[in-house]
Amino acid sequence: MKTRVAPLLPLALMAFLGVLTLWLQYAVRESAGGDSRSPAHEPDAIVENFTVQDLDASGTLRYTFSAPKMQHFADDGSGEVLYPRVVQIAVDGGNYIATANRGTINREGEEAFLYGNVLILREATPQQPELRARTEFLHVLAGEGILRTNQTVTISDGRSTLTGVGMVINKAKQQFTLQSQVRGTFDAPGKR
Repeated sequence: MKTRVAPLLPLALMAFLGVLTLWLQYAVRESAGGDSRSPAHEPDAIVENFTVQDLDASGTLRYTFSAPKMQHFADDGSGEVLYPRVVQIAVDGGNYIATANRGTINREGEEAFLYGNVLILREATPQQPELRARTEFLHVLAGEGILRTNQTVTISDGRSTLTGVGMVINKAKQQFTLQSQVRGTFDAPGKR
C-alpha cells in the first residue's frame, strides 16, 4: 500500500500558517506595549558643562550645582552626574563646597547623593579656619542646608582632626554632629 503525500501537504501548510499567525499576533502585542511594564531607565538627554543656581524669594543666591556631565532619565526625572560640585552660599562668608566622583539628583534638584571621594569644604573666614571633611557618601538637602552621611568621616579644622561614623552638618545652625565611634585630636590655640 502506498502513502500519498499530496493530501497531507495542504494540512501541513495550514498548520504552519496557523502557528505563524499566532506568533505574529504575540509579537505585535509585545511591541505595542500590551503589558504594563514601566519604561526602561535609560537616559533621554545628556548635558555637558552645566551650572544650576537656586535663588531665594529676594533673589539672593542660595546654592549652585554644577558638573562636567549629566545624564537625565525621563522615567523618574532624575539625573546622574560625573564630578558634581555643590556650593551652598553663606551670607557672611564660609561657603560650603561638596565635591565627589559621581552623584545623583532628584527631579526637583533639591536632593543630591554624592558617591566616591567626597570632600566637604567650609571656606575660611576671619573668625574660623578652613574646615575639610572626607567621606565616601553624602546626602545633600540643599534647600535646607543639611549635609549628612552614615559612613566614616574624617574632619580637619585647622590642626585639629576628628574621625567618626555618621555625620550631620546643619549650615543654618553652624552645627557638626558626629554620631558614633568619635576619635580625634584637638589643637587648642596658644595663650598670648
